Amino acid sequence: MNLLFYAPQMAAYGGMERHICSLAAALAKEGHTVRFLTTSNSLGQELRGLLSSPHIDFRELPVSRGSAGALRKLLWLLNETWKARSFAPDLIYTNGQSALARYVWWAASSKTRIFHHHHTAADQGEQSTWSKAFRKVLLDAPALIGCSRATCQALNSALGRSDAVYLPYLTRCVMAGDQIIERSPGEQLHFGFLGRLVKEKGIDLIKTLSQDPSLSDITWHIHGAGPDYPKTFFGAQDRLVYHGAYQSAEEHRSILQSLDAVALFSTHNEGMPLSMIEAMSAGLPWIATDRGGTAELRLSAENCELCANGLSAADYARHTRALADRILAGRTSRQAQRQAYDTGLAPVRVARLWLEHFAATRPLPPAETAP
Repeated sequence: MNLLFYAPQMAAYGGMERHICSLAAALAKEGHTVRFLTTSNSLGQELRGLLSSPHIDFRELPVSRGSAGALRKLLWLLNETWKARSFAPDLIYTNGQSALARYVWWAASSKTRIFHHHHTAADQGEQSTWSKAFRKVLLDAPALIGCSRATCQALNSALGRSDAVYLPYLTRCVMAGDQIIERSPGEQLHFGFLGRLVKEKGIDLIKTLSQDPSLSDITWHIHGAGPDYPKTFFGAQDRLVYHGAYQSAEEHRSILQSLDAVALFSTHNEGMPLSMIEAMSAGLPWIATDRGGTAELRLSAENCELCANGLSAADYARHTRALADRILAGRTSRQAQRQAYDTGLAPVRVARLWLEHFAATRPLPPAETAP
């Protein structure tokens, strides 16, 4: 097949970037040809390496992420879309909250299949941020993919559809199964957060928990960056360590090997938390608020602590203590968590799901492919 991909501005290093680059690489490995369009040139070298196949033609607007104006992005994308008509795509895959996706669909012929992938929560709060043009993308997309079952339900409800299909993220397996070893008894507990530092991710709560006397045996580690939380926010504290951003797979692996659990106290709905999927690939237990698709990752119950929304800091501390005590008592198992991951989230399985879904879908009538 010839496949035309479009993703909006991609960061140098991130979960969605890993998904879409990995998907392009998996298709290329099967002998398919991918033309990949993005309206920025900020993708990091490590992820660019995934796109080095001769079967992938990666085309990017030569402007850094967040720098190009709407008109420049539109004109560039229209030009690339016109060129893509001669590429004759069998399938078009667009991604993200961009109203520009519909212009990429103009490259379709009557036989081209079109998929739009929504990779955030689609909850009511998010829906209020959708522009009319982007809502029309979601309404008109011939095939709609959600990153979690919760996302699919929210999309169907918001749009009056019933056909959104759940497919898991295709992302990195951080380490091989034989690299995972159980923690040694008696060691200091290390809980961590990995991701964008924004208020909705529960960073303030983690700081509060780091000062709770009932959790004095836990050191918290913050890995990531974001404008809401400069280094000075964390200060000099014994049980809260700020490490900054990480940029490579090796850094990511080293971080997860140093932790006993990951935490995600979201105050907004999640699509499907990539940071937790990747932590599960390292066998790590997790604690999180029950938001969006997060509960769908609770595949090994003893290795997960799911908290209700809107609890007090004292209640979150009790949940954290419960997970910490299970870890210390040897009731969690990194091997069991990795086995749960291998069953439903391992890249080889997820790649096959995506490829089979792309291959099995029948061509839509011409009227349904028109933008």
